[in-house]
Amino acid sequence: MAVTAALVLHAPPSHASAVPELSRASVIRARGPNAARYVRLRLDVTAYGIPGRGEIVVDRASGSFVRRFDAGPVSEREGWDGTHAWRADATGMPRLQGNVDERGTILVWSHLLAPRAQPCGCGSRTPEIAVDSATANVTAVVQHVGQTTERTTFAGYRAVREFVVPSTIADTSDSGTWEARVRSVETPAAVAASTFAPPAPPHDFALTGTLGGRLMSPFAVPVVAVSVNGGEPMRFLLDTGGQNVITPDAARRAGLQVVGNGAVGGAGAGLAGVRYATARSVAVGPAIMRDQPFVVLDLGKAAPFDGIVGYELLARFALNLDFEHERYELATDGRAFAGAGVEVPFVFDDRQPQIDGALDGVPGVMTIDTGSESGVDVNAPFVLAHDLRTHYHAVTSDFPIAGVGGPVRAYFARGEELRLGALRIADVPLLLTDALAGAEANPTIAANIGVRVLRRYTLVVDYPRGVIRFETPSR
Repeated sequence: MAVTAALVLHAPPSHASAVPELSRASVIRARGPNAARYVRLRLDVTAYGIPGRGEIVVDRASGSFVRRFDAGPVSEREGWDGTHAWRADATGMPRLQGNVDERGTILVWSHLLAPRAQPCGCGSRTPEIAVDSATANVTAVVQHVGQTTERTTFAGYRAVREFVVPSTIADTSDSGTWEARVRSVETPAAVAASTFAPPAPPHDFALTGTLGGRLMSPFAVPVVAVSVNGGEPMRFLLDTGGQNVITPDAARRAGLQVVGNGAVGGAGAGLAGVRYATARSVAVGPAIMRDQPFVVLDLGKAAPFDGIVGYELLARFALNLDFEHERYELATDGRAFAGAGVEVPFVFDDRQPQIDGALDGVPGVMTIDTGSESGVDVNAPFVLAHDLRTHYHAVTSDFPIAGVGGPVRAYFARGEELRLGALRIADVPLLLTDALAGAEANPTIAANIGVRVLRRYTLVVDYPRGVIRFETPSR
């Protein structure tokens, strides 16, 4: 189960015209040849209903930039330092983006803020840019990110110092809307070298006592005991495909203050409304994390747990997940889990591990999802591109996949070999999806790998080092 973002579209103004090249589209336009190299926009923001402050800092010579919002549990940072496209959550924990569209959307911002002639590498599909034909001001940008669409508008352009800048920026996606009003424009002579780089990881976690604990039975997916704000332990799904999530009832029991309004998508085509909260402490067995943001989401009456822990926990602790003995261990350094096995490198698709792989020799990108009860859920664009229903003589079904966003139709089949990096896995169960929207419609991902395959191994999941080790259990 992955909590993801997505789309609301509006038509561009009638007087706008399409601009195919990012080298001709600029949100911050210089008024002369001697304009300053660095620009800082100070912002008042409302992010998903939560007020705050922010800034955008740009190096116009290189395209390096950073955007920062400080708005409680939805605070975030995003940037490009010339090499890395990165994001950081409300805690400041950074993650480098490796998915072609997640990385691409950050590079689009870089080119909009500091246009240049070299190719953008802006994702799997070209962004749609609109300008006002009378003023040459960029009025809207539409980006296609995975299965979702994001629209950003710019309005109220005015001359400030050596530049023409928008007064307001508004962004609408499946996650909801954030809006920023430009409070002031500064042109510093220099900025710190670290301004555009991913921030250092926060010191907000520790291990206490023994290293591990037992998974809670009899769940098909790994479920662990979690205490929020020192309260009674609750059942949380341990999900490499997810982030911190808590149900409204569990949030009430933990005494969380719930704020804002947004939405999330998942496997199905629908969206679910969410709110947000910050927990003073989160304890998962021996692991303690402080000041953690949560999405507050109703997981439905059928969900047998109170929330999800995923990226935030795994970004801080290496995980040894032993399905055979229903145990897990955590360590601050993944090298503590010495052992044999196949080590597979990964990059991030937003918060989820993404691995280069293949299905019966057909290459594609795979995501790793301990929150999915499936084996191999093959995304609809990959199914269609390779006519897999015909190839596998797939058996029709109704809706075998369900999650946030509703059910997804799929067809049953079996694959002879799944490759994940250097690991080769024989005889894998497939669900060939038929999704038109939701996570299963993401064209940048071939398949999502769930626990029906993953539980054949003991997993050592090491987010800080960017590797997952697959160990064959001893019998």
